[in-house]
Amino acid sequence: MGLFWAQVSKSQDLPACASAPIPTGNPAITIPLGTTLDGVLNILRKQTESLGSYQATLKYLFIQDPELLDSRTLRTGSLYYQKSPKSQLRIQFDTFKQEDTQEEKRLEQFFFDGVWLTRIDHPLKKADLYQKAKPEKPLNVFEFLNTVFPIVGFTKTENLSKDFTISLVTETRSDPNQPVHLLLVTKPESKFAEQYKKIDFWIDSKQVLPQRILTASTEGDIYDISFVKAIVNKPIDPEIFVPKIPDGFTQNKQFLDENNPNTEILVPQGSK
Repeated sequence: MGLFWAQVSKSQDLPACASAPIPTGNPAITIPLGTTLDGVLNILRKQTESLGSYQATLKYLFIQDPELLDSRTLRTGSLYYQKSPKSQLRIQFDTFKQEDTQEEKRLEQFFFDGVWLTRIDHPLKKADLYQKAKPEKPLNVFEFLNTVFPIVGFTKTENLSKDFTISLVTETRSDPNQPVHLLLVTKPESKFAEQYKKIDFWIDSKQVLPQRILTASTEGDIYDISFVKAIVNKPIDPEIFVPKIPDGFTQNKQFLDENNPNTEILVPQGSK
């Protein structure tokens, strides 16, 4: 399955960053009890439209074939995003833990600037660079991300209903501070039909952005992604988004081939 991504800082505070001013967003937005499905989606749409930057600690649990193998791999890291002056994303994993083994440090970084996807694998001392678009037609980084990794809900949320049948799981929320739980079932005609069966999607009721995304793949695997200590619309140092390939690393560079887009993107799953 063509999924992919990342490693940053384990349980450490995100670094203070300075950059150009970023829109303040909608700090007054919340999701009160009793909000309908359409109301939730409308509030989410407004919040994502105002999203100028985002950074959070990631917890990524991959469960391979839970009914048979139930092999579990946990990675922790961070995600950084900024909207302007151009859409940019960095995902980095710092730690790796499989089953009952001890957690170990394993640094793997992914950068995407709308044109080039760069993966730096530090243990293997290699860097892979993939051109995903023409420079004059850069991709929205979150739109690209959700085609190769099950992270949804950060951009153009009005399009979710095109790919999923969405329902509000109301019985799980009795307190306004609790997250809002949505169930997204993939439609047969969806662009995700060959990847995902369904996605359980929790929205933070105060930040009104994804808090947890639990995805069941068509291959029977589970992807459980949580966002912790999220910081919204605060300046980020531009250097965060600049790939720095250490001396001595081997490099592989693949230019855009429109006849063979190469969407199978090396995703961390159960093994190193």
